[in-house]
Amino acid sequence: MFSSLNVVYVNRIIERHLKAFLDIVVLAILNGGAMHGYKIIASIHREFGVLLSPGSLYPLLHCLENEKMIKSNLERGKVVYRVTPAGTEKFEKAFVAYNFSIQKMSHFVKTHGEFSPQLIQEAKEDTPINQMTIFAGS
Repeated sequence: MFSSLNVVYVNRIIERHLKAFLDIVVLAILNGGAMHGYKIIASIHREFGVLLSPGSLYPLLHCLENEKMIKSNLERGKVVYRVTPAGTEKFEKAFVAYNFSIQKMSHFVKTHGEFSPQLIQEAKEDTPINQMTIFAGS
């Protein structure tokens, strides 16, 4: 699907989205179960190919905890984070808003941009995300 796109460029866009919406991503991860910080970093790296520094994650975790979106407990010498009911509610609302904003941005770009016929054809292909190899060689 991304044959005409530079893999590095695609990865940069993914990283920009990830960092801009890191709170939604973290709440989604914790919505699936409790985790300590390193495991959150590893999960993000595995899923997105982006290796966050602890300095990017831990301030957000503290902010989410101060906002009562998550709570933490010390378990076996590690701080484990869990989403709260308020965090689940925020995640659900944020997901709907994020999805709407992506659709709106996509519509705007499609209706205001001029694209090569090859790119239009590639965009129409229905390639499942788990079959894409955009992280290869990055």
